[in-house]
Amino acid sequence: MGKLGRVYVIGIGPGDPELMTVKAVKILTEVPVLCFPKGKEEGSSVAMSIVAGTISLDAKEIIEIHFPMKKIPVKDEASCDVSSKWEETVEIILGHVLKGKDIAFPTLGDPVFYSTFFYIHDKLLSLLPSLQVTIVPGVSSMSASSASAGIPLCLGSERMAILPATYEEKLKETLLSFDTVILMKVNKVFDKILGLLEELGLVDSAIVVELASTDKQRIIKDLRSIKDENLHYFTTMIIKK
Repeated sequence: MGKLGRVYVIGIGPGDPELMTVKAVKILTEVPVLCFPKGKEEGSSVAMSIVAGTISLDAKEIIEIHFPMKKIPVKDEASCDVSSKWEETVEIILGHVLKGKDIAFPTLGDPVFYSTFFYIHDKLLSLLPSLQVTIVPGVSSMSASSASAGIPLCLGSERMAILPATYEEKLKETLLSFDTVILMKVNKVFDKILGLLEELGLVDSAIVVELASTDKQRIIKDLRSIKDENLHYFTTMIIKK
């Protein structure tokens, strides 16, 4: 076996290309193969549009892989389709590194924070234990949202909890127990969350940031004003007491 290529998992931030780190730009400029995830089979990759805002993709080999942006139960019939996408990505990545090519996997926000890549990380290493994987952190949507809104997430001894808004179990208890609560993926359950905040008297302590750091960013402080709206998938709620 010849020299193996390396795999780079690159956090590219929440949307603004200028929020990519110097290290991220350097590696993405140098690596010849870029593998971009996308949420819709027929759609385009958001990650690719962000990277293209900073570096030229003309000389790159571009691979786009569809990753459905949803959690699927193990026994769900659709889980087979998702698993096949992960297997396909593993095969593509290994095919390049075995030929000695470096490949980068740009991922929105920070790679260790609800990242698609880690669904395939362990599989890659189980098939090729000598594979070198470098993870480059990035700016998370949580950080970008709080910065855009001009509020700190934590101060002093304050405690913070971060969880998907779809995690209904103990959500009420979490809201009562922590000083700051970050809810990700609120778009499909916003009205239900709003009702819970009303019940707990926390509506005026919450803000919503949609498409943080992008030119379509919205900061909503009056949550009641967006009831029944179809919010974007990339929407974050911050509840700070």
